[in-house]
Amino acid sequence: MQNNHRPPLWTADFILVFASNLLMFFSFYMLVPILPFYLLENLGTSRSTAGIVLSLYTIAALFIRPFSGFLVDSFSRKPLYLICYGFFSIIFAGYVVATMLFFFIILRILHGFAFGINTVSGSTVAVDIMPSERRGEGIGYYGMAASVAMAVGPVMGLWLYKNYTFDVIFLAAFSASIIGFITILFIKPIKKEHSGTIDKMTLSWDRFILLKALPCVALLFLMGFGYGAVSNFIGLYSGQVSYDGNAGIFFIILSVGILLARLLSARVINDGKVVRTIYVGSALLILAFGLFVVCDNPVLYYIIALLLGAGYGHINPAFQSMFISLSKHNQRGTANATYFTFWDMGIGLGIAVGGYIIEKLDFGWMFGLSSTLIIIGTVYFALVSSSYYRKNKLV
Repeated sequence: MQNNHRPPLWTADFILVFASNLLMFFSFYMLVPILPFYLLENLGTSRSTAGIVLSLYTIAALFIRPFSGFLVDSFSRKPLYLICYGFFSIIFAGYVVATMLFFFIILRILHGFAFGINTVSGSTVAVDIMPSERRGEGIGYYGMAASVAMAVGPVMGLWLYKNYTFDVIFLAAFSASIIGFITILFIKPIKKEHSGTIDKMTLSWDRFILLKALPCVALLFLMGFGYGAVSNFIGLYSGQVSYDGNAGIFFIILSVGILLARLLSARVINDGKVVRTIYVGSALLILAFGLFVVCDNPVLYYIIALLLGAGYGHINPAFQSMFISLSKHNQRGTANATYFTFWDMGIGLGIAVGGYIIEKLDFGWMFGLSSTLIIIGTVYFALVSSSYYRKNKLV
């Protein structure tokens, strides 16, 4: 009787879409800690310019997100995912020949477009594959692919940076993403629950952004700010502090925290305790960024990494599940696009502003600002978003 109530989640198709997501994020995270070095050492940019250039990837992804949701809800999802994933993979090879800042910027923008559609289409394919009774768990477990990639990708990128050339790193990322592209070929075609053609669907703002979710996006956006600042500049931070802080180990511990939090919160989210999960994540992040301001030894440095991971491991699947619960079945792509849009807006702002703050002030100011913003966002969530969600959720 138990099995009748809990249909299998880890089917062959779910494993394949999990693997494609893992390899996409692995190739992405391989470059995250080394690109600031590439811009400073090979292209001769300043730190503030590097922050702006790196943020273009996220800004491009952000720009395409609303259109991604519309495309995913309008066309066959597997072919769209396959085409965009292939484009995403090829651009890694383009970095080898982009030896001028202008061409690098063009590639980063194109890469951001591809990443923006990929994450929306991939997550929507995953939601379509997983049984609705286990959607909360499925979203949490699917997101673990990015967490595993975050643990391994930066370490691999930093190791390659110390031992090989940047071209080797770019080609390694290209190879990993090509394998991910191949896994998509074996996913069975997705049967959509709606008619889904452009000429049959009424065009409105709600086809691009889930308007119903807007009262709930503020805290997600503000949390993205801190994540963008940390993930892109922790390599530079670790090289400047007086104590021995290893960025590779930081990413591993951060990812362990995310994995543990996702495992612990998956059933809780599935049981409908989304708001509580977000409060737990918020508290962990406020504490982590606050400790970063006063961090002066490697033990505290790694404790902060674990707290950050646990915080983001709680809030990301909770917010994604929240937006899907606010959407109709034919708006899943739009719901996912809305989630990624506001997450990326925060990350992009964190990268751009973070680079400026680091150059003009120092890292402590950046971490302190991140903690303050999350406190403000949590107060707003408690006063507005939580009650709104409980009133308007559909499932």
